[in-house]
Amino acid sequence: MKKNYIFTLLITLCLTGVSFGQEMLLNGGLENWDDDTSPTSWTKAESLTKITTEIHGGSFSAVRNGESGTKDLGQTITGIVPGESYTVSFWYKVTAGDDKDARIWCTWKNGSTTVYHAGDGNNRSADILRGPEDGYLDNNGGVWTKHEVIVTAPAGVDRFYYEVRSYSNSVTYWDDLSFIKNTTASVKNNAIEGFATYPNPITDKNFTISSNSSNTKQVAIFSVIGKKVFSTSFTGLKKNLDVSTVNSGIYILKVTEDGKTATKKLVIR
Repeated sequence: MKKNYIFTLLITLCLTGVSFGQEMLLNGGLENWDDDTSPTSWTKAESLTKITTEIHGGSFSAVRNGESGTKDLGQTITGIVPGESYTVSFWYKVTAGDDKDARIWCTWKNGSTTVYHAGDGNNRSADILRGPEDGYLDNNGGVWTKHEVIVTAPAGVDRFYYEVRSYSNSVTYWDDLSFIKNTTASVKNNAIEGFATYPNPITDKNFTISSNSSNTKQVAIFSVIGKKVFSTSFTGLKKNLDVSTVNSGIYILKVTEDGKTATKKLVIR
């Protein structure tokens, strides 16, 4: 019964023009390990240890536990398409250090040649993939925190080097790392007359849906793997909706009114 429901849901969404993002990072959840210091599929894993006591999701996370020097966790991702949009994200937690403890440190590649997202490699003040902006991630009081950026692959690249970095004497945890190729949700002809949503991205957990009709609107938000994470309905020309119960990320919004459907990619920050 459950399998039939999921299949029906995915078919329904596909028929309304929705396509989901593709996860391209291997073992981003750190659930598979070759041994206690080597997460499977990661080409670089320096001074990391498998741990079960401090996790964000699943059964395992990785910790860098106070060693000296710069330590990296990295993986090369192939199959990059110039001009396509990608979402880079991960969860981290820093419980000891000096506020200069962890960074995102990714770059685009053309074969083995580095292609910087912004700047020239020496001037990283505009590069969201390095630092970001040559800074450090907020330690945020030692709680699990998600970092996410959306980037477009520049011309002439065919791969992406995904790396997170930690620094001397910090205690830094990593979990649920992800690199998703985004696909745009589109409908050739939005059937709902005057359909609009704003703002998008959503930055304060509130957004508005409107149309030309005051008839009842059924609203649903789905994750990129097809899980419904929010649903409601309202009657009227427009309504402001509170989505504070939905985690930050990329979602698919589906609105139905009088048997007509509109879909849209929705970004919640």
